[in-house]
Amino acid sequence: MPAPFPLRSRRTRFALLLPFAAVLVPIVTLAGGAWLSWRTAIEDATLQLSRTADAGAEYAARVLEAQAVAVGRINERLRGLSDRTISEDERRWHDELGAMVEELPQADLAFVLDRNGHPLVASNLYPVPRDIDVTDRDYFIALRAEDAPSTYVSRPFLGRVASQLLFAVGRRRVGTGNDNLEPGAFDGLIFLAIRPSSLAEGMRRLLGPEGDMLALVRDDGYILSRTIGQDGLLPPIPRDRAFHAAVASGESARTYRTISSVEGFSSLNAVRRIEGFPIYAVSLRPTSKIVAHWGQQMVSHLLLGIPAALLLLLLALRVRRDQLRLDAINSGLEDDVERSADRLQRAARFGLVATFEIDLRTGVNRRSGEYMELQGEARSPAEEKHENWVRRLHPDDRARAEGHFLHAISDTSAVTEYSQSYRIVTATGETRWIAARGEIERDEHGRALLMRGAHVDVTPLRSAEQALAESDARLRLAQEAAGVGTWEWNSEARTLNWSRMMIELWGFDPEAGQPDVSATVARIDPADRGKVRREMARAQRHGTFRCEFRIRRPRADEGPEGEGETIWITAQARRVPLDGRPGSRLLGVAYNVTERKLAEEQTALLAHEVEHRAKNALAIVSGLLRVTTADTPETFVQIMEGRVQALARTMTLLSQYRWKGAQLKELVQHELAPFGEARVALSGPPVMLGSEVAQPLSMAVHELTTNAAKYGALSAPGGRLEVTWWIEGTTVQMVWREIGGPRLDGPPAHQSFGTQLIRQTFENRLGGRMQLRWEPDGLVCELSFEMSGAA
Repeated sequence: MPAPFPLRSRRTRFALLLPFAAVLVPIVTLAGGAWLSWRTAIEDATLQLSRTADAGAEYAARVLEAQAVAVGRINERLRGLSDRTISEDERRWHDELGAMVEELPQADLAFVLDRNGHPLVASNLYPVPRDIDVTDRDYFIALRAEDAPSTYVSRPFLGRVASQLLFAVGRRRVGTGNDNLEPGAFDGLIFLAIRPSSLAEGMRRLLGPEGDMLALVRDDGYILSRTIGQDGLLPPIPRDRAFHAAVASGESARTYRTISSVEGFSSLNAVRRIEGFPIYAVSLRPTSKIVAHWGQQMVSHLLLGIPAALLLLLLALRVRRDQLRLDAINSGLEDDVERSADRLQRAARFGLVATFEIDLRTGVNRRSGEYMELQGEARSPAEEKHENWVRRLHPDDRARAEGHFLHAISDTSAVTEYSQSYRIVTATGETRWIAARGEIERDEHGRALLMRGAHVDVTPLRSAEQALAESDARLRLAQEAAGVGTWEWNSEARTLNWSRMMIELWGFDPEAGQPDVSATVARIDPADRGKVRREMARAQRHGTFRCEFRIRRPRADEGPEGEGETIWITAQARRVPLDGRPGSRLLGVAYNVTERKLAEEQTALLAHEVEHRAKNALAIVSGLLRVTTADTPETFVQIMEGRVQALARTMTLLSQYRWKGAQLKELVQHELAPFGEARVALSGPPVMLGSEVAQPLSMAVHELTTNAAKYGALSAPGGRLEVTWWIEGTTVQMVWREIGGPRLDGPPAHQSFGTQLIRQTFENRLGGRMQLRWEPDGLVCELSFEMSGAA
């Protein structure tokens, strides 16, 4: 029986090779992780650069469109004027051009040229030198041509007067007052010159934290502006670089790797065409920065992987030592292996572990030692009767198992292969599941003579099956609790198979069975059906499906004819092959995401409200800057700081109530908090003020508090302040009473700006009323205004 020795030899070789595998596996794993990490780093960089390029293209489009519009405005201002008329009134047009350039943050100067390339008027020179000749400039050549574009963006150039680095946005002059011109003939041009450095300042604000670079490049490769600086004229990008391939492809967006034509370093680039112009926004990140970021990630992998590899190597060495020791022990068991070879061969034949043999003519049952041990008896061969086996059968299985056995060995059954599963109860009371299998020998007349077979304990298998069934039940319960439905789509048969939760999710009756395809499609929102069909077709090609869409289903409390309700559903699926058949099917899940969609809409609405309030606040601050006066800059700063802080406190209160308003008491408390509760008494019911009321009211309370602290009750040690309010309909009545301050002999000789601001706030902005009384003991201010907004 030589079989065990090759097996032991293979185990020995495996044990010897195990340390090498323990080192090789971590190395391969780290290499695979490094590759995946590098892919992720490249994908992240590509995504970030694409976003930067998109932002740069949008920013440049706005700037260039603004310059083009401005050039058009200049042409309209000069329409109908001849070159002589413009030259004779050069001072006026010089001033107007200067004013227009001042309105454009990126523009540096403006020129109007005649048909011979000589300047007529300029925004930065007066009088303009008449001997300047720009006929060699590319913008003059391009706009003089018969097929001249409506708007032309030039190459960078150095100015003839101040040698500034500029590029121009220009167009032909049309509708001039010059005589003897043929229709459509060239009669001069107008252009605005832009400094690349001015444009670069705006583009730098679009860059992310990675130190990326952003540039604007003409389709012929000339660089107009870039964020890393541009001290002089730069050479165009060589024609063999990937940029020109991207331009030639006609695509509006592309990413590629290249070598910088200026600095010479390798980089990852993303290019986006600027809408309406033959210009591209190019964002780039040096490959060295991507490699450095990837290296930082790999350090953490190595810190974990190297110790793990060493630990695995130590474990492999120990396993090898134990395996060699085990082989030495096994070598002493060769005789036992040989004696058991026949029994092991029979067990291997049937795939079982405990053998038996039954003489069906005498009724003698011969059992192996393993069989007896499996039955809960001593491990030794034995002879038994049929009754011994029946007695061990589980009461619930006894009739079925014995009946199956007797039928199999009957002379009329002609059965030669016997198999069944049943439970037994051992002498210790333990229940075991047994799988029995055997062969029945029959004579030429079909009479059963002998059964040889084996038993195997399948209790763990049965336990696993039961656990799997329970797990499936728990999964279904979890899906139902979470509102997750499962579905299957067979594209070949065009059939749907839905879980009960899926049927309920779509508003169908689970008791009515599976809904048909037409009824399902009818409940999808018409606006989303095309999207669902496209994603289903894509899933058939690529193997995955994910889609968010709306369905219209009946409400639980109304019939099929009711108005129903619209909900959002997210569905996901993966393509899997059919069992043993050609074709495939989609298996997936679906769940209700309506609450998430509503939350996203609410978030967007809140963001819009915050933007609106911020603009209002800026408008208020701008107004305060215009109307606030002071004797010294320090006093001006102090007054403005107080008013802006009051506005900021109100903004904080509004944000606490999600910009729906603010409590009147909290608004007053925030302003009077520095003076303590001992000197300030507040009394009145809860009043929620509208956001349009809260901001101007806070400014008024701030001015009253400032006056009280400087000149009124809060300026004296024993002074007190009482603020009371009440509601009459939708109007708030409020009384501000100062007590114990400096004695007043009557109203002041003139009203301060603070008093004017309070009165303007209540009477003009809120449509309310304000009455001031200067009583000897202190100021009394009576206010009234609407709670929700201006009257």
